[in-house]
Amino acid sequence: MSISKSILWMTSLALFFACGQDKKSPNKNADGQIIKVASPSTNISLNGGSKNAYFGDLHIHTSWSFDAFIYNVRTTPDDAYRYAKGEAIDHYGGTKVQINKPLDFLAVSDHSEYMGIMMQMQDPENKLYKFPLAENIRSLDKGTSLRAFGVIGQSLSRNEPIEQLTEPALLKSIWEKEVEAANEHYEPGKFTTFPAYEWTSSPSTPDAPIPYASNLHRNVIYKNSNVSDVPFSSLDSQNPEDLWRWMDKERASGIDLIAIPHNANMSNGLMYALTKYEGGDLDSDYAKTRMRNEPINEVVQLKGQSMSTPAINTNDEFAAFENFEYLFTTGEIVNGSPKNSYVREAYVNGLSLREKIGNNPFKFGVIGSSDGHNSAAGFKESNHFGKFGNRDNTAAVRLGTDQQFLKSKHMGSGGLAGVWASENNREAIFDALVSKETFATSGPRIQVRFFTGKNLSEDIFSKDDWVNKVYMAAQPMGRTMKGVKGTPRFLVWATKDPDDGNLDRIQIIKQWVDKSGQQHEKIINVAWSDERALDADGNLPAVKNTVDIADASFTNDVGNVTLQGVWSDEDYDPTVNSLYFVRVLQVPTPRWSTYDAKDLGIDVPEDLPATIQERAWSSPIWFEPF
Repeated sequence: MSISKSILWMTSLALFFACGQDKKSPNKNADGQIIKVASPSTNISLNGGSKNAYFGDLHIHTSWSFDAFIYNVRTTPDDAYRYAKGEAIDHYGGTKVQINKPLDFLAVSDHSEYMGIMMQMQDPENKLYKFPLAENIRSLDKGTSLRAFGVIGQSLSRNEPIEQLTEPALLKSIWEKEVEAANEHYEPGKFTTFPAYEWTSSPSTPDAPIPYASNLHRNVIYKNSNVSDVPFSSLDSQNPEDLWRWMDKERASGIDLIAIPHNANMSNGLMYALTKYEGGDLDSDYAKTRMRNEPINEVVQLKGQSMSTPAINTNDEFAAFENFEYLFTTGEIVNGSPKNSYVREAYVNGLSLREKIGNNPFKFGVIGSSDGHNSAAGFKESNHFGKFGNRDNTAAVRLGTDQQFLKSKHMGSGGLAGVWASENNREAIFDALVSKETFATSGPRIQVRFFTGKNLSEDIFSKDDWVNKVYMAAQPMGRTMKGVKGTPRFLVWATKDPDDGNLDRIQIIKQWVDKSGQQHEKIINVAWSDERALDADGNLPAVKNTVDIADASFTNDVGNVTLQGVWSDEDYDPTVNSLYFVRVLQVPTPRWSTYDAKDLGIDVPEDLPATIQERAWSSPIWFEPF
């Protein structure tokens, strides 16, 4: 490979790593059932019950990631934890950045491939400082430094490790520092940290007319400070099944860890493929192994959401939301295949596979995160300052048309992980992830509850301790219900982010596979704001849009602070496999690019939406016959 081509592949691989008042109204659904829409008792804390909602980010990068270093990011894991706790940190260009509100938990997930190597090369006290490649990387001559980065890029694209930079003792020493930063910032009861890293498998097709790579990345999260000696990286294997086998061995030695896939939307059909990585049909052992190691998927972040796409979910008016469907390439950006790249398709395919092979390989819960590469987690639309260091650090660059970096203006502002846990500590939050009592948001801190139980009724909301009573009488999101007879009922509840838009509606999305093997999906509006009524088909008129685009502002004259209700599935069939999950929509608010356009004094670019409806998704509840 020529130097020029290696630089192109290096760049490509860098990309890889790369308020209104509540209203009460007797709404009816399409089946004529009364749905109660009301605020909870004023005697109940919004975090009431035996578990609290905690918000965090399990996917953030620092200068210890190879690609972030290329973007001229120099902040450290320590900076990332300080930022998440509310401190201001340096941003590229000499400015300071600060989160709107501290997070409850964070995992710094720097890439395992050459983790920390670039920063070690800057330290005169480190033996890597005198490594020949290090001198070129530090060179002030741009061509010299780019060629040096190209050596790293070529190593990654070919999966050919540089021996001196992958010595076990060196990797161990750097990994220990990453873990040490997580442990030093852990404050049980106040701020939880997890040792973590990203396994960055990017199977490439360099001989295509436009070379591209597919995203199979996973973040590996450890429950506590009992961690592996060194991370398992894609230089060890790009096959996720090899990662799971390694994780099983680590778990057998007493190490608790899980892997969290992300950006299935950029996997080109590989993330939820119906065959194994190296070929062959999925089987029961595959399903059990995958779910043992990957109980959670990250479904929304800066590089888009992976829940739905209009290309597959054709009958869903809200499927088109922050769809980023491009692959990483060295040249012109190209679209990937939507098939087997989105969660809702994977969910219903999992039901079919459960019938066919006896187990479901796609029975996972959901979270959101950011994937920021500048140590800054927890973006909001109104506080978005880019992801790629010097590649998108100003509004003018982010909305520019010349050399737009990886179409970054089409990326979202990020997401958040929500968990229901008894305490803010490693044990409770990790256990919530494993049990899938989790939810994803596109950024706002929307709280979502979702339960099923045969005896649930709207009356329960009138009780002061209704949350505790629900936990005693029903099962929460993430659970599997087996052999349920009769008519299941579902309780939904959501409350807005106090600093963001009101809520528009709560929907339940049901998926099932009938006895003939046909797959089905139905979207049910369960609770909604304002004096709107469903039509005969169960459709709900759009909520009013109050956004002033020129001013990048909105009002909460519409929508509710809290929505809740109980829905019965009269069409439930106990003999088939089915699942249900919740989607919560906010009222329309300005997109981050609209805030940038206002700051620049320009119109919102025509190829971008001026407003969006932020949202949250619950993990599913699965129903299986005996």
